[in-house]
Amino acid sequence: MATSKNEATRRIRELEAQIEELKQRLHEERTRLVEADKKVLLGELAAGIAHEINTPLGALKSNTDLLLRTLERIREILSTEEIPESVREHPQLTKLLHSLEHLNRVNANAIDRIVEIVNSIRAYARPESTEPISVDLREVLDGALSLAHHQLKNRITVHREYQTAVRIMAHPSHLNQVFLNLLVNACQAIEGKGDIYIRIFEQESNAVVEIEDTGKGIPPEQLNRIFEPGFTTKPNGMGMGLVIVSQIIEAHGGKIEVESEVGKGTVFRIILPPSGKEAQ
Repeated sequence: MATSKNEATRRIRELEAQIEELKQRLHEERTRLVEADKKVLLGELAAGIAHEINTPLGALKSNTDLLLRTLERIREILSTEEIPESVREHPQLTKLLHSLEHLNRVNANAIDRIVEIVNSIRAYARPESTEPISVDLREVLDGALSLAHHQLKNRITVHREYQTAVRIMAHPSHLNQVFLNLLVNACQAIEGKGDIYIRIFEQESNAVVEIEDTGKGIPPEQLNRIFEPGFTTKPNGMGMGLVIVSQIIEAHGGKIEVESEVGKGTVFRIILPPSGKEAQ
C-alpha cells in the first residue's frame, strides 16, 4: 500500500513538472508570436512610411536637378562677351557660385542616399510572391548594406569582392533578411573599428556568399549551438535570428557554414543552388 502511494506521489510530481514545462513553452511561444506580429506590423509601417516619403523626396530630387541646371546656365551667361569682365571675374561672385554648386552636389548625394534607403526598406517589407524569381545577389546584398548603414558608419570598413552578375532563383526579401541579420551580427561582433569582407562567387555551379568580420570571434563551445532555437549570447536576444537564417537558406535548397576564431573574427558562408526548384 505504501509503495503504491509513493508511486502515485512520484507520478503526480512528474506530471506537475511536465505541466510547468508545457506552461513555460507556451509562454515562450506566445512571446515569439507577439514578437513576430510586431515585426509584421513594423514591416507594414515601414512600407507605408517609405511610400509617403517618396512624394516629397521626388520633389526634392527634381528641384535639386533644376538648381544644378540653373547654375550651369548662369555660368554660361556669365561667360558670354556681353557680360563685362569685371563681373565675370568678380571674386565674390565666383566664390558664391562655387559654394552653391558644392552645396547642391552635397544635397544631391544626400537625396540619392535617402532614395537608396527607401528602396531598400520597400524591398525588405514587400510581400513575397509564392514563386522564386531571378535575383542578382549583388543587388540583394547592397540593399541589406543600406539598411545596416547606421551600424557601419564611421566605424567599420566594408570590402566588396563581387564576382560579375551571380544570379539565382530565390525570394529576394527573404535573402535580404538573411544578409541583414548576418551583417548586423558582424557589426555587433566588432568592438571599435574593424572590417567586414563580403564575397560573392560561383563554385561548382552553386552561388556562394561569404560575410567575414574582424570581430571578437565565437568560442568553440558556443559555435555548435548558434543555430539552436533559444540560444543567444545577447542580453536581450531571443536566440531566433540565426535559426530563421538557417531555415530560410534550407528553404532555398542551400546550406550555411560558419568558421570562427576567438580574437580574429568569424566567416559565415552561404551556399545556394542556381535553380529555384528547391526554394519553397
